[in-house]
Amino acid sequence: MRRLIGAGLIAGGLALLGWAGYSTLRPAAHYALTFAAAPADETKELAGLGLAPDALQRIEIKSPEERRPIASGLVAKDGARLAPLVWRNEVTEPILFSDVSASDIAKVLTAIREHVPEDAVVLSWWDLSRAIRVATKRNAPLDDAHADGLLIPSSWTEAREAERTRWGAGAEPASHESFTQFIDALTSDEKHGADILAKLAGGKSAFVAVHISDVWKAAAARPDRLSIGYKDFPASGVSHGVIKSATQWMRENKIEGAYAAEPTGGALRLHYFTRKADSDALVAKLLPFSTSNPAQLERLELVYQHKGWWVYRLRA
Repeated sequence: MRRLIGAGLIAGGLALLGWAGYSTLRPAAHYALTFAAAPADETKELAGLGLAPDALQRIEIKSPEERRPIASGLVAKDGARLAPLVWRNEVTEPILFSDVSASDIAKVLTAIREHVPEDAVVLSWWDLSRAIRVATKRNAPLDDAHADGLLIPSSWTEAREAERTRWGAGAEPASHESFTQFIDALTSDEKHGADILAKLAGGKSAFVAVHISDVWKAAAARPDRLSIGYKDFPASGVSHGVIKSATQWMRENKIEGAYAAEPTGGALRLHYFTRKADSDALVAKLLPFSTSNPAQLERLELVYQHKGWWVYRLRA
C-alpha cells in the first residue's frame, strides 16, 4: 500500500497548492473573466460522460499584463451553478482552481459512476460534488453558497467577494452549514471525522472522494487546525536523492509533520505540516502523505485512486 501511495505522489505531478508562498508572482487584480461555447476539440475527451455539447462552456481569465489567458477551463451548468470540470493555470499561482486535465477528470468521474451504487451518496468538496452530479448522476449532496476553498490570489482582494458570489450562485444558503461540517470532518481525527461524514450521509451508503488540493483548501478554511508550508528543491533527475535532501532539510529545521512531494518544473516541491499533530487529521490520512497508509484506516476503505484523486467507502 505504501508503494501505491508513492506512485500516487509522483504520477503525473500533483496539483498541490502553496498558499504560504505566493510571493513569486502576483497577477493583477484587474482581469476579465469570459464564457464562450466550448470548442469541439477541447470537449472530445469528455464525450464518454454523456454531457450535451451545449451544456459545456469554455471559461477564460485574462489580465492586461498578459497576452494569453492566465487561466482557462471547461465548466458545465448544474442548474444555476457552475461545475468546473477542466482547468489549466498558465501562471505560478493557481487562479480559482488547481490544474485538472480533461482525460484525468473523465477517468475519475467514470470510475465513480462504476464504483458508487445509484442509491449511495458521495461526499466531496463542492466543486467536485457538482462535477459528480452532472456527469455521473450520483447523489453528491454537498455544496457551498460561500464557495469556500476558491484559490483567489492574495493580491486580488477586491475580487474575492465577486468570485465567491459567482461560484456560490445557485447553491442554497443553508448549504454552507453542512459544508462547514464536511470541513470539520476533514480536519478532525479519523473517528470523529468519520462520525461527521456518516451523519452527513443521512444513513445512506456513503463514499468519500478527495483530491490532493483539498488539504490546502481545508488548511485555508481551518488554519487553527492545519498548518502547512512548502519548500522547493532543485531537481537532479534522481527523485530519491532529492527527497533525501528534502527530508534532511526537515530534520535540520526540526519539522516533524508529514510531507508530500510534488515534481514541479525543474524542482521538487516539498509540502509539509509544520506541526506533527496535523498529520493525524483525517484529510492527511486520506491523501498520500508520508505517514499515510489507507490499509490502516478503520472506518474508510480505499476503492479507487488516480493521480491526485482518492475515493473511499465509508464503513458503518
